Amino acid sequence: MTLTLDILEVGARGDGVAEQGGRRYFVPFTLPGETIEAEPLDQRGGGIAARLVEVRSPSRHRETPPCAHFTMCGGCALQHWRGDVYAAWKSTLVERALEQRGVETPRFEAPMVGLAGERRRVDFVLRRQGRRVLAGFHERVSARVVDIGTCVVARPSLTALLQTMRATMGEVLPDGGAADAVANETDTGLDVLIRPHKRFDLSLDRRRSLVGLSDRADLARLSWGDRAHAEPIVIRRQPALTLGDVTVEPPPGAFMQATKRGEQTMRAAVTSWAGGAARLADLFAGIGSLSLGRQGRACLFENDRSSVAAADAAARKEGSNRVTVERRDLFRNPLPTRELDDFDAVLLDPPRAGAAAQVAELASSSVPRIVHASCDHGSFARDARTLQDGGYRLEKLMLVDQFLWSAHLELIALFSRR
Repeated sequence: MTLTLDILEVGARGDGVAEQGGRRYFVPFTLPGETIEAEPLDQRGGGIAARLVEVRSPSRHRETPPCAHFTMCGGCALQHWRGDVYAAWKSTLVERALEQRGVETPRFEAPMVGLAGERRRVDFVLRRQGRRVLAGFHERVSARVVDIGTCVVARPSLTALLQTMRATMGEVLPDGGAADAVANETDTGLDVLIRPHKRFDLSLDRRRSLVGLSDRADLARLSWGDRAHAEPIVIRRQPALTLGDVTVEPPPGAFMQATKRGEQTMRAAVTSWAGGAARLADLFAGIGSLSLGRQGRACLFENDRSSVAAADAAARKEGSNRVTVERRDLFRNPLPTRELDDFDAVLLDPPRAGAAAQVAELASSSVPRIVHASCDHGSFARDARTLQDGGYRLEKLMLVDQFLWSAHLELIALFSRR
């Protein structure tokens, strides 16, 4: 059975939202103002997920998607939306989240608009089916793998890697076996970590095949296993990232800003908004991608052991004693107010869940400026309200669209003590 629905808006997950008979329907690949035919499927949250059957009356903002895998691949679900309207929608998501929390919102800074072909970090999925290896991404809401020819959002070097992995991983994966391939484009070449979904021993022949993969793809480094216990198989060049006047050698599978331009935009915001802070605390620092290489002293706090080691090694190599790195779980052991008060500015870049415990300490501190990067508008709004209640004002807000054509968004903001 199909229904004729009028799409009212695009929801936070990127699906079109319709209402009929007191029920809400979520229909992917639709736009506001469209009349569509849809097949209801399963209950989802406060509504019903539905499959798009036909667009009867298309929006004037609908465009031809540039990717041949659109609607099959689980990513880039908004390629059919005109760019300026899509960008405005992302701003609206943040505005609504802040409004719901009662946070005073400033005028947005000019956003960094994402571009095709600039993603430098990609997680591919590999699956062997008989003699064939599928290499690409999961289907939407499915464990099935879409075999990708060209990924229009990824760097060309990452797209080229897919064909090489297809040709080689059949010699490595057992039949029916699967793995993730975390691929980072560093300044010295591709750094790839292959994480099998189920453990199995690497025989000598399998290792030789991996060496062949590294040679054919001209990888800087190829590693095997999970991030915590990654085994380097081949190191042809040490992966490296230049951050200001500091060079960091990231661990296998390291978290990096998804695009080089996004990283540069956020670093520029930190430099400008931190107000020349003589002493900066970088909380949830990762490998220090937003704070290393700046002027002044910096204290980095991060819980991931391999990231801490990489940032510390870079700081020691720089040799000026301007940077210290400490391993610390800021969820369980947040930096207390008495320690925060020693800093002129704080850089906060937590995971998607936000940093409720750490923000509570910040709200009670006397730190003059807090630069807050976030990858989730909901947790950001929650934490922004805590800071506002503690006497901080949200002064600047900028969207950084590193995940083009997706519902995912990132932002960076400045809070100043009133």
